[in-house]
Amino acid sequence: MTSESVPPHVIPAQKQRRLPELLRIGKKPPLTIDEQLEELARTSAVHTPAIARRLGQHNRAQLVEDVWQNAFAKVTKRLREGTEPVENLRAYMRQACINSAVDELRLIRRRSEVLVGDDTAVLEERENAELHASGVYYADIRDELKALLTPMEHQAVFLTSVLDFTSERAAELMNTSPSSVRKAVRRAREKVAKRQSSLGHLR
Repeated sequence: MTSESVPPHVIPAQKQRRLPELLRIGKKPPLTIDEQLEELARTSAVHTPAIARRLGQHNRAQLVEDVWQNAFAKVTKRLREGTEPVENLRAYMRQACINSAVDELRLIRRRSEVLVGDDTAVLEERENAELHASGVYYADIRDELKALLTPMEHQAVFLTSVLDFTSERAAELMNTSPSSVRKAVRRAREKVAKRQSSLGHLR
């Protein structure tokens, strides 16, 4: 039988023996762990939009970078431990970024609850806080403030007017910028002024 008479899709025995070798030709070897991590680092911009969307109003460049670094550290640990193979590293990294963003939001929420929530550990200190020697105590106007202001405005007022923190220190605790803190306090003061109540002791 000549080679011309070989039916289609029938591989000669000689080539069948070489098939594993032929299949390996042109196929790249699997990436090492270090190479996989380098690839993730090079393509970090692919994942930052998902982080930013998840952070919502807390979306700031530095916070997005911090969340990505946390996710990258978790993925690095997983790869180096090698307990189970990661089939789709890019998808795994994306999910790690989303999970880290959710963790960051929970941390921000817990911090906010401590600052202006009903945590009994600091409640006594808040209730005894006098607003700049005005004779008005925070405990007397807390509920009215909560009803009148947004959570961010309330936080900014509490930190700067009750605890007497600077805008810079308040910004660190609130995960925002000092200018945003000052704007929040200004909006709160405007709302208070419109009500013409005894809450007009905010700086």
